[in-house]
Amino acid sequence: MARADDLRRIEQAIIRITRVGYGREAARIRADRSGIHMSRPAIAILSSLHATGPVRLSALARRTDLEAPLISREVRDLTKDGYVRRSADPTDGRAGIVELTAKGRRTIEAYRTTTDVIVAEAFSEWSAADLRQLAGLLERVAKDSRKRPAATVRTA
Repeated sequence: MARADDLRRIEQAIIRITRVGYGREAARIRADRSGIHMSRPAIAILSSLHATGPVRLSALARRTDLEAPLISREVRDLTKDGYVRRSADPTDGRAGIVELTAKGRRTIEAYRTTTDVIVAEAFSEWSAADLRQLAGLLERVAKDSRKRPAATVRTA
């Protein structure tokens, strides 16, 4: 099999994995099993805040890869529902800082626990060595995928 064929297989597998992990069906299953029915952007925001702690809205938009207007809307709703708190940035009063509340932390931890169980079920028949090898390769894929593609695509 040619290198181009292998690369195409890799790309297609990544697309399938992304759909399985982040598609509507996967989100519905995680919501049903966790009992947490929130939008995917809201989950992304809570998850990012859990991982990084308090941040400016602009940093939150970059970290979640969501557009600023969507971030503003979701954060407004999450604030109203008690999942996050907004405050003025002490270094720049024009900017806002967003952070998780205790309710937000409990919610994202419960959602994460459910997701961990679902992933464990998917890989239940894999050996520890296979999982370690896959984790290493996927981390390498993630790192290498961040490289900017060349301006011109060359075909072999």
